[in-house]
Amino acid sequence: LSNARLHLEGPFINKEKRGAHLSEYLMDGFPEGIKSFENVFGTDLRNVRIVTIAPELPNSMEVIKWLTNLGIKVSLGHSEASLACSLEAVRAGATGITHLFNAMKAFHHRDPGLLGVLASNEKNRVFYGFIADGVHSDPVALRIAHQVHPAGLMLITDAVSAMGLPDGEHQLGDSKLTVKGHKAVISGTNTLAGSVTSLDSCVRRMKQFTSCEAHVALNCATLHPSQFLDISDQMGSLVYNSIADFILLDDDLNIKATYIKGKKVWQRV
Repeated sequence: LSNARLHLEGPFINKEKRGAHLSEYLMDGFPEGIKSFENVFGTDLRNVRIVTIAPELPNSMEVIKWLTNLGIKVSLGHSEASLACSLEAVRAGATGITHLFNAMKAFHHRDPGLLGVLASNEKNRVFYGFIADGVHSDPVALRIAHQVHPAGLMLITDAVSAMGLPDGEHQLGDSKLTVKGHKAVISGTNTLAGSVTSLDSCVRRMKQFTSCEAHVALNCATLHPSQFLDISDQMGSLVYNSIADFILLDDDLNIKATYIKGKKVWQRV
């Protein structure tokens, strides 16, 4: 699949909203503009598909325009941006919001911040990720987002390598994380460190939390992400000449079988 590549979530994010990212690895903006980006990632960006940027960092707009012109998706996140700054970034080419509600400025009635994009005149340009694990955001937050901008909602897991492993302490890069139940935190803190949920469970939770139809929740995990990445002719729905990666589900949205390129590779016993 030619268009499914890397998501660079950092280091050009706000240190105050870094989440589990280590502050010593983060950058304070783009003092040399595009050159600052190339100093970190080099000039060969063929394998990059998404870059998360905090738009309030110095010279971000120049870099957002440049990445957009390269065909790379810019997602806004880990940010304290005002609504005005967020909308400027969208007009510069940003089309995504990274894990809505998490690691971003909280909503305020006089400056809604990045969250305000969902109710703005620019909302139809934007898709947003949502971690529907019941831990990262309250179910009411999911209902609000879905009601305000349903066509842009993308279910994501934000899962880390500890997904599927037993409760206890695990390694996450240079950090230790502790998993208990559905929650993963940096050990010794209450800071969430990604999730340990699966995408099918996010689909089930969205249906439960919003009372939406099954196909609506499924579109948020399949069609909408493919539209964001401009690969809906290949993935996200079963259409002529699509890749035919798909799953079979039972009535409770549990996975029964998995198909890759039209061939069954796994079946629940």
